[in-house]
Amino acid sequence: MRDSTTRRAAGWAEHLAGWRDAAVRTSGRFVAHDRFGVPAWFQHGLVIASREARRVGTRLVARRYDLARAAVVVTLVATIAASSVGLVVGDARLLAAEQARHQLLADQARADEVVQARAAAAASAQVAIDKAEAVRTDAAEAAVPDETLATLDAATAQVQVLVEQVYTAPVSHSPPSGATQPRAAAPTPSPTTTGGRAAESPTSDPLPTGLPVTSPQTLPDLAADGAAIIDVVPTAVDEIRETLPEVTVDDEALVQLLAAVDQLAESTAEVAAAAEANRVAAELQSTYEQAVAEAEAAHEAAQAAASQSRAARLRADAHSLDGYSNGQVPSSALCAPAFSLNARLRCDAAEMLDGLNQAYRARFGRNLSVTDSYRTLNGQIACRETKGSLCANPGTSKHGLGLAVDLGGPEARIGTVEHQWMLDHVTEYGWNKPNWSLPTGSKPEPWHFEFVGAP
Repeated sequence: MRDSTTRRAAGWAEHLAGWRDAAVRTSGRFVAHDRFGVPAWFQHGLVIASREARRVGTRLVARRYDLARAAVVVTLVATIAASSVGLVVGDARLLAAEQARHQLLADQARADEVVQARAAAAASAQVAIDKAEAVRTDAAEAAVPDETLATLDAATAQVQVLVEQVYTAPVSHSPPSGATQPRAAAPTPSPTTTGGRAAESPTSDPLPTGLPVTSPQTLPDLAADGAAIIDVVPTAVDEIRETLPEVTVDDEALVQLLAAVDQLAESTAEVAAAAEANRVAAELQSTYEQAVAEAEAAHEAAQAAASQSRAARLRADAHSLDGYSNGQVPSSALCAPAFSLNARLRCDAAEMLDGLNQAYRARFGRNLSVTDSYRTLNGQIACRETKGSLCANPGTSKHGLGLAVDLGGPEARIGTVEHQWMLDHVTEYGWNKPNWSLPTGSKPEPWHFEFVGAP
């Protein structure tokens, strides 16, 4: 009976030890699914207690202790097992609380990161807005079309709205897609005793150390970012984009703002390019107009100089034959008009007759027909002898000074359009129709014209 009771007590001890082992295994499975872990010293203490319980049970059977002692041992083993299970359950609750605490810290760190990223993006957006407003003012002065400016205005308004919203939009505590939760480092195990007693709980803060929580050193430096943004020279779209913070968090409000700023940068670049094109075109137009004005001025100056030179030459030509007698002018002192090389006249008379011929050709499509010009003294004598009063007394004819021409063709016949045109225009070129040669004159000669001097 004593042996049977002892064996039964030993069996109860073994059963309780198994129950405690199951609790340990359950704790291990719990730990495997938890990111914080169960302290190693606690698991070590449970293993020692299990081994001690089995040893006591074996001794009970071998030495056949009495029932009273067996009862004491069973009570001891039951107490150890119950306390072990209680510790495991309590530790699981502690771990759950610590897990919630670390989740709260991670959410707060992410929220801080989102807020600071939003602030940096808002600062970049303000740079883009200021640049857009400056470019718009410049573009308006450069006469950029209103429809082009309307696109920039719409992009600017969109960014302004999103900047206001980014400060009030709620921050989601969900981590970015694809992100992993930080894993806690296991705390250093505390020493345990070997005499069948479980190790004592540590007295320090149970929060595990070494957690890879984002530190302030890894968050955006607002002061540095602000200085970099302010230091940017807003002259190109690339410089605006350089101020945009790198997106490291999954935040819808931040992403929308950065996309709108990028679109504003594109619109700013387009308007700036249009303004520059208009400015260059205006400069080219101004340069062209200035060049035309300078060319016209140069042409007018050249014409004035040529006119002055011509006037001086004509004045000199008017006295070029002063040293010669009528009908005794050498051929070298006379000039031929360009359209009639056989004619000979005083050089100023020949030049003005060329001008008259150009106007006549422009009107009638042919040159004047010159039949007689300079006459030597012998030629005047012969004319008087053959034509009588139709020729002036020798030595008095305007032909003898190279100042008269006789014309042929329709311009020399009264009643023709050509003759009437000659009467209307010869005076413009210094030529004249003497009264005596008119149909009402003393000696009508419709073919005869005389040079009286350049006008």
